[in-house]
Amino acid sequence: MSNKKRSTSAKTRKKAATNRRNAGMSAAMQWGLLIGLGALIIGALVFNAARDALDDGGDGVVTATAFDLPALGDDDNPDNRVRLADFAGTPTVVNFFASWCVECDRELPEFRNAAIALDGQVNFVFVNTNETGDWEDMVDRNGIADFPLGKDIKGISRNGLYRSLRGTGGMPMTAFYDADGNLLDVALRVFDQGSLQARMQQLGMI
Repeated sequence: MSNKKRSTSAKTRKKAATNRRNAGMSAAMQWGLLIGLGALIIGALVFNAARDALDDGGDGVVTATAFDLPALGDDDNPDNRVRLADFAGTPTVVNFFASWCVECDRELPEFRNAAIALDGQVNFVFVNTNETGDWEDMVDRNGIADFPLGKDIKGISRNGLYRSLRGTGGMPMTAFYDADGNLLDVALRVFDQGSLQARMQQLGMI
């Protein structure tokens, strides 16, 4: 065999060996990525479970269809509750608000006006959630102090009911229930009185 042919054959073998090594490295990298991704997913699940166990903010139930919350601002009376079951027989609107939420501040008077207009036809409940500041001033200036006011509990930010209704951080949020306590809709949007009543009509609440 000539030197040229031997040289070409050696280069071919070297290239084949390099390709095999690269293929092996690629497979190893793929397995490494899959293992890393699996670890991240498991870590996220563990974190969420731990987060929901922290800072429960009081006793009660935060399932979307059977909530039982402490009354807002009445920590000295644990028997004062805001329960979905207490509103049975009449459709119920549950509005979630926080003092830092500018859009909540803008829509709360609209909910108050709708509640006055629909007195006896629809229950209106307000739940303070994801709170980081002073909710009292917000309640007073928007005229909702005389309505049922609940304090969200559980979760890392005292937002267990909010999270059970698929809240992901955005505010405001409103949940709509029929007279039997069945969840009809959850809206992550701002309402005025007209659009709020139109939504209730669409849902058959009024």
